[in-house]
Amino acid sequence: GDLEEAEREIAPALSMLPPIDQPGARATLAAIHLAQGRTADARAAAEDAAARAEAMGGASMFRGAFVRLVRAEALHATNAAGDHAAARRAIADARARLLAIADRIADPAFRRSFLENVPENARTLALARAWLDDAAPGA
Repeated sequence: GDLEEAEREIAPALSMLPPIDQPGARATLAAIHLAQGRTADARAAAEDAAARAEAMGGASMFRGAFVRLVRAEALHATNAAGDHAAARRAIADARARLLAIADRIADPAFRRSFLENVPENARTLALARAWLDDAAPGA
């Protein structure tokens, strides 16, 4: 709950982490900024995290889903009221990637656990339902 301390702790870590760990750490910084209400800083950190992950083709420790989720949340927080198209596109992409991974899990119980019990995966699906279903024509 100590967001200022969390930010102080992550700052030196960013300079020590190898490139593959940078996207996840920068997404964590973006999440801290979101929690602090610093939406512009959150968006900048999230965009940086996403760009680094994209350039490398992923992120370490299965952090790709977290990077995409935090980017969508940061876009949603910084867009003008009523104009959340970029956030909707980001969460749609995050959901599509997540479901593509889930489709490769043969065991239905493991697939369900992957989607429902991994916090960033469950949140991605929940936001996609909220943001995309509400934006559907006739909704």
